[in-house]
Amino acid sequence: MEINIKIVGLGEGGAKAISKMIAAGVGKNKSVEFIAIGNDENIMLTSTARKNIFLNRDLTTVYKSIADALQDAKIIFIVAGLASNAARAAVPIITSCAKNSKAVTVAFVCKPSILENSSRKMNAEHTLNNLRGKVDTLFVMPAEKFFIFCINRPQISLTELFDVADDIFCQGVKIFLDMLDTSHELFKWGNAAFGYGEATTAIDAIKIAANFPTLEEDELKNAQGIFVHLTSGTPLSLNSIDAVNKFIKTQLQPDAEFFLQEKIIPSFMEKIFASIVCTRK
Repeated sequence: MEINIKIVGLGEGGAKAISKMIAAGVGKNKSVEFIAIGNDENIMLTSTARKNIFLNRDLTTVYKSIADALQDAKIIFIVAGLASNAARAAVPIITSCAKNSKAVTVAFVCKPSILENSSRKMNAEHTLNNLRGKVDTLFVMPAEKFFIFCINRPQISLTELFDVADDIFCQGVKIFLDMLDTSHELFKWGNAAFGYGEATTAIDAIKIAANFPTLEEDELKNAQGIFVHLTSGTPLSLNSIDAVNKFIKTQLQPDAEFFLQEKIIPSFMEKIFASIVCTRK
């Protein structure tokens, strides 16, 4: 039976992120519906999401529109910049609807840059407080993290910086959708971080993923749980799997949980894509 999944983009950043996901074919072979929620009509009208919900209406109408859009969802992904007014308004409604329907919730959110004004920073803190403890898995990325991906572009604008964030969140949602083949119960991990990498061997791919810029130093060492997902064009050898297992396990605390999943996609040919999700305290 297919799992009903809703991917919700909040504000300008969220709307752009889900448009990228749609263009990239994220969730193509699963029961996925994209929803954009925001205040800016110009942005919403250019969204490629199947449903667009405007927030510039009375609260009762907005609540009903969001509740109707999330009806029957088993998993809800939230993608947003924390500083947006749309995120501040919509997050409490989404988490309330998810709780009522017992849907699993996963949030990918970006903290504002230190360059942004105080009102946006206050918005971000308020929204983050409304997410903590109310979603099953929460990924929080400081905007400054994304500068690492643009090290050769010293004149990068905030708009370009958030384009990088959209790309990474797009990949993060895709990683979670790939994990669905195991169990969506694994999504109930609280605070988390993720990384990914690609190489021609499994051990090289997992090493790149483990050193991905969004992961903190000693992320694996301090993790409560680790989920590793390997995608390859042909079945990996037992030696390759064993090398990945040893690499991860030598860095974990003895009581940390560890899951590994392999997926075969013939179009990958010689490439191996590795992703890591780490749970945090």
